[in-house]
Amino acid sequence: MSFFNASKKSEDVNQGGSSYITKSGIWPVTILAPVVNVSKGGSQSVDLYVEHQGQKQIVYGNLRLTNNDGSSNKIGAKIFNQLVIIAGLEDVADPIDAELPIGKGGKMEDCSVLEDLADIDVLMRTQMEYSAYNGSIQEKKVIKAFFRADDNATAEEIVNETAPGKGFEREQKYVDNVTYKDDLTEEQVNEWIAAKRPSGTADSGGSGGGSKGGSSEAPSFTKRRFGKGKGE
Repeated sequence: MSFFNASKKSEDVNQGGSSYITKSGIWPVTILAPVVNVSKGGSQSVDLYVEHQGQKQIVYGNLRLTNNDGSSNKIGAKIFNQLVIIAGLEDVADPIDAELPIGKGGKMEDCSVLEDLADIDVLMRTQMEYSAYNGSIQEKKVIKAFFRADDNATAEEIVNETAPGKGFEREQKYVDNVTYKDDLTEEQVNEWIAAKRPSGTADSGGSGGGSKGGSSEAPSFTKRRFGKGKGE
């Protein structure tokens, strides 16, 4: 008589959950295309169209490079700079006109893409942030850090040529952090998630949808279609 009989059924061997990034953690992703956007106020940000475990999704609006007045946004610019260093680049060329399947139902949308940072494997730390606006809960994935995929190196370790991995280890204490704003409680947010994020609530860090356009001053190049992933 056996103690346990192994099952090879799909439902019993899969990792469980969705491949969409919906919680705080450090995730191995391929950056398929960084999308440049300019807000109505004039601030410039970079959204990341990424692939995680075969699931393509977009992380919106928290790599803000400039403020409305054109000054540098120190937090967003610093994290973006870390990504550039980890990618092994000295600079990043102006965005090109492109199309991405980020519209409703995967519809192709026009956008401005930083081609130099396309198709790059990294480890990306995200922290979930919940806030309230007009009585609705808003959810956002805030990018906190990047690490080189093959050895967990930080940008600082790469620049200083020190042993990789120490910064990654220090980051582990923050991996499960979640931010609750506007007097929201963990219980309220968990109930909202369990109810499948009821309609009428804003999911500003969603995995679908799209943010059209970008900088109106983007160079006019032949449009390229991104998002097919490596080897496709």
